[in-house]
Amino acid sequence: MQHRWNRALGLFLFLVLAINLTACSPSAGGSSESVKGGGPAPAQAPAPGGGGITVQDAQGTLELPKKPERIVAMEFSFTDMLVTLGVVPVGVADDGSPELFMDSVKSRLATYTSVGSRYEPNIELISSLKPDLIIVDINKHKNALKPLKAIAPVLVLDDFQADYDQMLRNYGIVAKAVGKEEEAKKRLAEHETIMNEAKQKISKTKLTVLPAVVNPKGFYAHSDHSYSGSLLAKLGFTDPVKHETAYPQLTLEQLVETNPQVLFLMPTEKETIVNQWQSNPLWNKIDAVAAKKVFTVERRDWSLSRGLLGSEKMAADIVKVLGE
Repeated sequence: MQHRWNRALGLFLFLVLAINLTACSPSAGGSSESVKGGGPAPAQAPAPGGGGITVQDAQGTLELPKKPERIVAMEFSFTDMLVTLGVVPVGVADDGSPELFMDSVKSRLATYTSVGSRYEPNIELISSLKPDLIIVDINKHKNALKPLKAIAPVLVLDDFQADYDQMLRNYGIVAKAVGKEEEAKKRLAEHETIMNEAKQKISKTKLTVLPAVVNPKGFYAHSDHSYSGSLLAKLGFTDPVKHETAYPQLTLEQLVETNPQVLFLMPTEKETIVNQWQSNPLWNKIDAVAAKKVFTVERRDWSLSRGLLGSEKMAADIVKVLGE
């Protein structure tokens, strides 16, 4: 049903309109409010000629003196968003592992500087890049907000806990912040077409489908409150977990009770907890296992790159194994 995608894109267009109205309002002003441990954004004078940008982020109102040109992205998802807008960041928190980028993202990146871990970025290195915008996650980077705001304006997004609809809203916020709203509208229209075409190719949606990140220590289900889980719901599948959190950890017994008909596994390493579970008789009681519908997919595509490119790759992977 295309109305789900139309509703999601409608939210994006509403956001763009709201942002524009806010920018024109005489009451719009001030810097982004800080969370605990953070500090105020550095005061900067507006650029001559009215070239400033005002945007609403996860903390409040952020004012940029001009269109940013040197951007540091603190998440893979932000890099996904930026490259689809034709913007290449000067720095990315890539965990020191460029292979974690999707191929379609990596191919659009020119040279960039790795600023270290997403959880413990190299503040000194970020400062040396002289950025005029840093994009962060409100949860993952809350302890780094104060030093980052001392370097440059910080755009704060709700990303790590975001579902698909929130990702679209984030995309609109990023597009506004980097002065690429028209490009975003065109790319969103293209995205809607791609996703609708994928949905039409999937005939068997009356299935319970569970994506999960698996590592040597645990099985982390992605419920329909997560990005990948909510995207599957958009395509018409049912979430068997029905958990109030985005990433509940499940034991083998709980997975058997959940009993998904399809599993998409995103391993962080070659050997994971699933390798241990496969020798347990309980594993074979799962419908997805019995029906041979346990699929391994790339974590970088399904979990790390929470953007348009990631969503489109997910849809293509699903069509490949569950399409007509």
